[in-house]
Amino acid sequence: MAKDLPRSEEREGTRKLMMSGAAIAAILFVGLGLWFAAPQLFGVTNHVGRPSTGADKGAPATTVGTGVPTQRDAVSTAAKQDPAGNEDASGRRARQIKESSRPANLSEQQREQLRSIFSTSQGPAMDRPNFEMMIGTSVPRQTETADLPPEATQILDGFWGDQYLIAGNSLVIVDQHSRRVAGIIADVR
Repeated sequence: MAKDLPRSEEREGTRKLMMSGAAIAAILFVGLGLWFAAPQLFGVTNHVGRPSTGADKGAPATTVGTGVPTQRDAVSTAAKQDPAGNEDASGRRARQIKESSRPANLSEQQREQLRSIFSTSQGPAMDRPNFEMMIGTSVPRQTETADLPPEATQILDGFWGDQYLIAGNSLVIVDQHSRRVAGIIADVR
C-alpha cells in the first residue's frame, strides 16, 4: 500500500481504476452481444457452432423457427400403401413411416389438379406450423387437420382416410392413426 499519498493522487488513482473497470465491462458487454447477434447478422453459425438454417425472414415458414422447408415433395410409401396401420406403444408405425420416405414424383398435370383442389379448399392452413416438416414427424394434437379429399387421394394414388393441412404453400398429409407427417407436396397453393 502506498503511504502518505496526497488526496488528489488518491482520487486520480481511484478514477483511473474505475474508468478501466467501466471500459472492460463495456467491451465484455459488446462482445457478448456480438456473440449472439453475429450469426443472425452474417448468416454463419450460431453461438454453439451449428450451421445457419439459411432462414429468410420474408419466406413463408414450413419449419418451426427457420422459415425454410426441411423436406419437399416426399411421401411415405408405408403410410400410402397401408392406411389402416395402427400405432402401437413401440412406435413401429412411426418408424415405418419415417423409413419409407421417398420423393413424390408427381407429374405437372397431377400438381395442377392438386392446386385446383386446394386453391378453393377451406381446410386448415397455417403459415408457420408448430412441427418440423419432415416425413415421420409427429403433428401435435392441437394442430387442426381435415380429412383428405377423395379427389386428392385418387390423384396421389393412396393415403385413403388420412388427413391434411396446408403449411405455407405445401400440402402436408397426416397419417390418421399415428398423427405423423406421411407426405409433403410443395406448391399446391
